[in-house]
Amino acid sequence: MSLPQEFINYVYRKRLEAVKGMVEGKLSSAEVYLEFTRTSPAVITDGPAGLSGSIKMIGFLPKEEFMDEVINEVRELIASKSKLGMREVMSRLVGVIYREELLDFSRFGGLEMGFKHSWSNIKATGKATLLFFTPPVTSYEVRCDVRIHEGGKIHEYLNLIHDVFHIVGGSRSSYPAYEFIIKEIYDQSATDEGFGRLIFRAG
Repeated sequence: MSLPQEFINYVYRKRLEAVKGMVEGKLSSAEVYLEFTRTSPAVITDGPAGLSGSIKMIGFLPKEEFMDEVINEVRELIASKSKLGMREVMSRLVGVIYREELLDFSRFGGLEMGFKHSWSNIKATGKATLLFFTPPVTSYEVRCDVRIHEGGKIHEYLNLIHDVFHIVGGSRSSYPAYEFIIKEIYDQSATDEGFGRLIFRAG
C-alpha cells in the first residue's frame, strides 16, 4: 500500500510551494507561520518519562541510494554560505533536498535537541505518533517506529540541514537524529473524510 497522495500533497508538495514562495518573497509573515505547521508536528510519546507531546521540525529523508549525493551537495552549500545571501542558499537548497524523485516517502527525519521526555520515551520504546495540524481543519495522525542515529549518514544529513540555517563559522552540530518510519496514517481533519479515518497502513 503506497503513501496516499493526499498526505504527500499536504506534507511535501504544498510545503515545497511555500518554500518557493518564501524564497521569492511572495508570502506574508502570517502565511509563513501557517505553512510551518506542515513541517513541525507534535511528537507524541509514552514511556518512562510519561505521556508527552513535543513540537519538532521534520522532513522526508532522501532514499538511501541518493544519500551520499545529497550530503555532498549540502556540504558544498555550507562551504559557500559566506559568499551567498540566505535567500540564494535557500533557493539552491530547494533544488537539493526537495527533489521528489530522490525522496523516500516512507521515512521522516528530525533531530533531538532537548533530551527530556521525548528522548527518554523513544529510547525506551522506539515508538512515536506525529500529529500534524494546519488550521482551520486539516490534521493527520502518523504512527511511527523510530530509530535513533548518533552516527552514520542519516545523522550527518540531518545535522547538515540544521547547519545550513543555524551554524556560522567552522563549528558543526552533532545532535542525535530520529528516523521516523511510517506505519499508519489517520486523517483526523474536521471534514467528512476525516475524524480518524485510516488512510495508510504499511504492509
